[in-house]
Amino acid sequence: MKKRTRKQIYNDYSDAIKAMKEDKQVKRHGTKDGSIPTHPIMVVPAYPESEVLKFCLVWLRRHGILCNRNNVGAGAVGISGYYSYGIRGAGDIVGLLPNGKHFEIECKAGKGGRLSLAQQKRMSNIRDNNGLYFVVHGIEELEYYFKGLI
Repeated sequence: MKKRTRKQIYNDYSDAIKAMKEDKQVKRHGTKDGSIPTHPIMVVPAYPESEVLKFCLVWLRRHGILCNRNNVGAGAVGISGYYSYGIRGAGDIVGLLPNGKHFEIECKAGKGGRLSLAQQKRMSNIRDNNGLYFVVHGIEELEYYFKGLI
Protein backbone atom coordinates (compact mmCIF):
# COMPACT_ATOMS: atom_id res chain seq x y z
CA MET A 1 0.00 0.00 0.00
CA LYS A 2 1.26 3.47 -0.86
CA LYS A 3 2.08 5.73 2.09
CA ARG A 4 -0.17 8.76 2.41
CA THR A 5 1.43 12.18 2.12
CA ARG A 6 1.51 14.61 5.01
CA LYS A 7 -0.82 16.92 3.08
CA GLN A 8 -3.42 14.14 2.67
CA ILE A 9 -3.27 13.33 6.38
CA TYR A 10 -3.64 16.98 7.43
CA ASN A 11 -6.53 17.50 5.00
CA ASP A 12 -8.30 14.50 6.52
CA TYR A 13 -7.72 15.85 10.05
CA SER A 14 -9.02 19.28 9.03
CA ASP A 15 -12.13 17.81 7.38
CA ALA A 16 -12.74 15.56 10.40
CA ILE A 17 -12.61 18.51 12.82
CA LYS A 18 -15.01 20.53 10.65
CA ALA A 19 -17.41 17.58 10.39
CA MET A 20 -17.37 17.00 14.17
CA LYS A 21 -18.08 20.69 14.84
CA GLU A 22 -21.08 20.53 12.49
CA ASP A 23 -22.29 17.17 13.94
CA LYS A 24 -21.81 15.44 10.58
CA GLN A 25 -20.30 12.05 9.79
CA VAL A 26 -16.52 12.13 9.35
CA LYS A 27 -15.59 11.16 5.81
CA ARG A 28 -12.14 10.45 4.35
CA HIS A 29 -11.26 11.76 0.89
CA GLY A 30 -9.75 9.06 -1.29
CA THR A 31 -8.19 5.82 -0.14
CA LYS A 32 -4.83 4.88 1.29
CA ASP A 33 -3.80 3.06 -1.87
CA GLY A 34 -4.94 5.84 -4.26
CA SER A 35 -7.59 3.73 -6.01
CA ILE A 36 -10.75 5.30 -7.39
CA PRO A 37 -14.23 3.79 -7.71
CA THR A 38 -15.64 2.84 -11.11
CA HIS A 39 -19.29 2.65 -12.06
CA PRO A 40 -21.03 1.47 -15.24
CA ILE A 41 -22.07 4.24 -17.64
CA MET A 42 -25.26 2.33 -18.49
CA VAL A 43 -27.40 -0.39 -17.01
CA VAL A 44 -25.53 -3.71 -17.07
CA PRO A 45 -26.20 -7.05 -15.33
CA ALA A 46 -24.33 -7.54 -12.03
CA TYR A 47 -21.97 -10.25 -13.27
CA PRO A 48 -18.67 -10.93 -11.47
CA GLU A 49 -15.49 -9.66 -13.11
CA SER A 50 -14.49 -13.13 -14.38
CA GLU A 51 -17.77 -13.44 -16.30
CA VAL A 52 -17.47 -9.93 -17.75
CA LEU A 53 -13.96 -10.81 -18.92
CA LYS A 54 -15.13 -14.04 -20.63
CA PHE A 55 -18.03 -12.26 -22.35
CA CYS A 56 -15.74 -9.48 -23.59
CA LEU A 57 -13.20 -11.92 -25.06
CA VAL A 58 -15.95 -13.86 -26.85
CA TRP A 59 -17.53 -10.65 -28.22
CA LEU A 60 -14.20 -9.30 -29.50
CA ARG A 61 -13.22 -12.58 -31.17
CA ARG A 62 -16.64 -12.94 -32.82
CA HIS A 63 -16.08 -9.51 -34.37
CA GLY A 64 -12.65 -10.55 -35.71
CA ILE A 65 -10.62 -8.32 -33.39
CA LEU A 66 -7.13 -9.49 -32.40
CA CYS A 67 -7.02 -9.66 -28.59
CA ASN A 68 -5.38 -11.60 -25.78
CA ARG A 69 -5.95 -12.06 -22.07
CA ASN A 70 -3.28 -10.28 -20.04
CA ASN A 71 -2.49 -11.95 -16.71
CA VAL A 72 -0.47 -10.15 -14.06
CA GLY A 73 0.90 -11.58 -10.85
CA ALA A 74 3.85 -12.56 -8.70
CA GLY A 75 4.94 -15.47 -6.57
CA ALA A 76 7.71 -17.31 -4.80
CA VAL A 77 9.98 -19.87 -6.44
CA GLY A 78 11.76 -22.31 -4.17
CA ILE A 79 13.22 -21.04 -0.93
CA SER A 80 14.49 -17.57 -1.82
CA GLY A 81 13.30 -16.90 -5.36
CA TYR A 82 10.65 -14.39 -6.43
CA TYR A 83 9.13 -13.75 -9.85
CA SER A 84 6.56 -11.49 -11.41
CA TYR A 85 4.85 -11.63 -14.78
CA GLY A 86 2.64 -9.43 -16.93
CA ILE A 87 2.53 -5.65 -17.26
CA ARG A 88 1.59 -3.94 -14.01
CA GLY A 89 -1.54 -1.81 -14.43
CA ALA A 90 -2.27 -3.10 -17.93
CA GLY A 91 -5.83 -3.97 -18.88
CA ASP A 92 -7.22 -7.50 -18.61
CA ILE A 93 -7.49 -7.63 -22.41
CA VAL A 94 -4.86 -6.26 -24.79
CA GLY A 95 -5.38 -6.05 -28.53
CA LEU A 96 -5.20 -4.33 -31.91
CA LEU A 97 -8.05 -2.93 -33.93
CA PRO A 98 -8.18 -3.68 -37.69
CA ASN A 99 -6.69 -0.22 -38.35
CA GLY A 100 -3.66 -1.08 -36.15
CA LYS A 101 -4.67 1.01 -33.13
CA HIS A 102 -3.69 -0.46 -29.74
CA PHE A 103 -6.39 -0.94 -27.10
CA GLU A 104 -6.64 -2.27 -23.57
CA ILE A 105 -9.78 -3.19 -21.67
CA GLU A 106 -9.93 -3.34 -17.88
CA CYS A 107 -12.90 -5.49 -16.85
CA LYS A 108 -14.75 -4.75 -13.62
CA ALA A 109 -17.74 -6.41 -11.98
CA GLY A 110 -21.16 -5.29 -13.22
CA LYS A 111 -21.87 -3.41 -9.99
CA GLY A 112 -18.60 -1.47 -10.22
CA GLY A 113 -15.11 -1.81 -8.79
CA ARG A 114 -11.94 0.12 -8.08
CA LEU A 115 -9.21 1.29 -10.45
CA SER A 116 -5.79 0.99 -8.79
CA LEU A 117 -3.17 3.72 -8.99
CA ALA A 118 -1.08 1.57 -11.39
CA GLN A 119 -4.15 1.12 -13.64
CA GLN A 120 -4.82 4.87 -13.59
CA LYS A 121 -1.22 5.60 -14.63
CA ARG A 122 -1.35 2.96 -17.37
CA MET A 123 -4.65 4.38 -18.67
CA SER A 124 -3.12 7.85 -18.82
CA ASN A 125 0.03 6.58 -20.62
CA ILE A 126 -1.97 4.61 -23.20
CA ARG A 127 -4.32 7.51 -23.92
CA ASP A 128 -1.44 10.03 -24.09
CA ASN A 129 0.12 7.89 -26.83
CA ASN A 130 -3.08 7.71 -28.93
CA GLY A 131 -4.10 4.26 -27.69
CA LEU A 132 -7.50 3.28 -26.30
CA TYR A 133 -8.05 2.18 -22.67
CA PHE A 134 -11.56 1.27 -21.57
CA VAL A 135 -12.99 0.29 -18.20
CA VAL A 136 -15.86 -2.09 -18.96
CA HIS A 137 -18.53 -3.47 -16.60
CA GLY A 138 -20.51 -5.47 -19.16
CA ILE A 139 -21.03 -6.29 -22.84
CA GLU A 140 -23.37 -3.33 -23.24
CA GLU A 141 -20.53 -0.94 -22.39
CA LEU A 142 -18.11 -2.79 -24.66
CA GLU A 143 -20.53 -2.50 -27.59
CA TYR A 144 -21.01 1.19 -26.83
CA TYR A 145 -17.24 1.88 -26.80
CA PHE A 146 -16.54 -0.13 -29.95
CA LYS A 147 -19.42 1.37 -31.95
CA GLY A 148 -17.75 3.18 -34.83
CA LEU A 149 -14.32 1.59 -34.21
CA ILE A 150 -14.92 -1.65 -36.08
